[in-house]
Parts: sequence; C-alpha cells; structure tokens
Amino acid sequence: MRWAGWGDPAHAVELPDAVTALLEQALGVRRPQRAPARPGDIELPPPALSPRILDALTAAVGADHVHTDRDARLRHTRGRSTPDLLKLRADDATDAPDAV
Repeated sequence: MRWAGWGDPAHAVELPDAVTALLEQALGVRRPQRAPARPGDIELPPPALSPRILDALTAAVGADHVHTDRDARLRHTRGRSTPDLLKLRADDATDAPDAV
C-alpha cells in the first residue's frame, strides 16, 4: 500500500479554502502547515506493552505473527479513512499499536 493513500503526485491539486474549512469543521483536521510527513519523520509513542504481556502474546500466536518493529507499527496506525489519512499526513501517529 502506498504511503500517501492514493493519487498521482504529478497531478497534485491544492484544496480550495472552502473545502479546507469544511474538513476542519466536519472532521476536526487542520490544514497541514508543511509538506506531508514522510514515514521516517513520524514519531511513534513508545510501546506500552510490558515484556511479560508481549511474551504471552508471542507464545499464544507464534513469533512469526507478532511484529513490534517501527514499520509494522506505523503501517497499522489508524485506518484508511479520510480522517485517518489526514491525521497521518499531519504527523499524528498517537494511536500507533504496540504490536501487530
């Protein structure tokens, strides 16, 4: 899955102010004050899972099915809805899972 979600970067379109205002009001997202965040620039919160719980999860489903690396956590942060993509674009990964 592409990071930005969809669209052709060669045909970028600036949103009209009225659309931006609607997004702010209806979805609670603000216009980014800078270029969209790149995956490497997004700061993830530290995992909250204790080693004991992570070990129990790994024992239950197998090590091949538990991923705690940064890329897996970032890819599974939020969904692919418009509000989720706009929040990620604005560098908001506060809902990153501890493990996938």
